[in-house]
Amino acid sequence: MFDQDESGSVIWQVTMSLDGYIAAPGDEMSWVFDHIDPSDPAAAAVPDRIGAVVAGRRSFEVGRRHGMEVFDGAWSGRQFLLTNRPVDDAPAGIGIRSGEIAAIIEEALRAAQGKAVGLIGASVGRQCLEAGLVDEVIVHVAPVLLGAGVRFKGPEGRRDIRLRSSGTHGGVVTLHYAIDKAGSS
Repeated sequence: MFDQDESGSVIWQVTMSLDGYIAAPGDEMSWVFDHIDPSDPAAAAVPDRIGAVVAGRRSFEVGRRHGMEVFDGAWSGRQFLLTNRPVDDAPAGIGIRSGEIAAIIEEALRAAQGKAVGLIGASVGRQCLEAGLVDEVIVHVAPVLLGAGVRFKGPEGRRDIRLRSSGTHGGVVTLHYAIDKAGSS
């Protein structure tokens, strides 16, 4: 677990199957909850570190369809939905945003009031990696093979993003990396 100033920090935390998927076909996510371990210190510490969340439209729709809340209801704060399509029935308190990811993250950082911004969704995470905005990537590798679905992937094209540090907890391997911005190209 990192001991650092959260101000200005952007964290992308995901659970991934061993074969590299963060959602099963049809955006099915129930397998994730079979592998969440509340005693994992890397996972348990994240909700307290987050002051605002930026989620992608697809993740938002999956969560709404399954009645899921951010960090399973163990968190409250400002939420921003990144989308290019109108949202007619968004819950109160969710800011609908489109445009440049850097500007949206900047707004979320202000809303986080000195805490970190959490990213939810493959597209949002990838866009933030491409823009050089991510400070930490926390990947919980679950002992399951899905074979298909939504892949965990980095930015488009070859780009070396150097990572440091890792840890494990029980049956789930937690890879916890800080982005080494000085060593990334």
